[in-house]
Amino acid sequence: MKKILTAFFCISPLAFSSPLYAHNKTTCKQVKFQSTDSTWAGHYYLQGVMEVGSELLLEPNDKFKWYLAVGALDQYAEGTWWKNGNCIGLKATSKYAKNLEIFPTRLEIHDKDLTVTWLGGQQDGVYRLGE
Repeated sequence: MKKILTAFFCISPLAFSSPLYAHNKTTCKQVKFQSTDSTWAGHYYLQGVMEVGSELLLEPNDKFKWYLAVGALDQYAEGTWWKNGNCIGLKATSKYAKNLEIFPTRLEIHDKDLTVTWLGGQQDGVYRLGE
């Protein structure tokens, strides 16, 4: 019970502090990875979400690695990514997907930044490419 309450209080800033987006904007439709998509490959860091640390590695071969730490909750996933128009989608392998409580379902491209939409449709934070 203590673990559940701790996770709830740690996650609540993500869940309650951001506006909800329209339902059709919560995911990025999966399409086949194109070689030109690799221009978005790189190591990204989450900014704009208090007390949350997260990194995203988009590899040039359609694979990704991601982690997030907030309070006592640590999340990790690996899987595939794609670019569809103005968004990037992530699909965690089933090994990781079944245990994810927080996960980016859509990354909206704004210049070189990736605005995050999380499970549940809330939008909060931006992944910025490291230098």
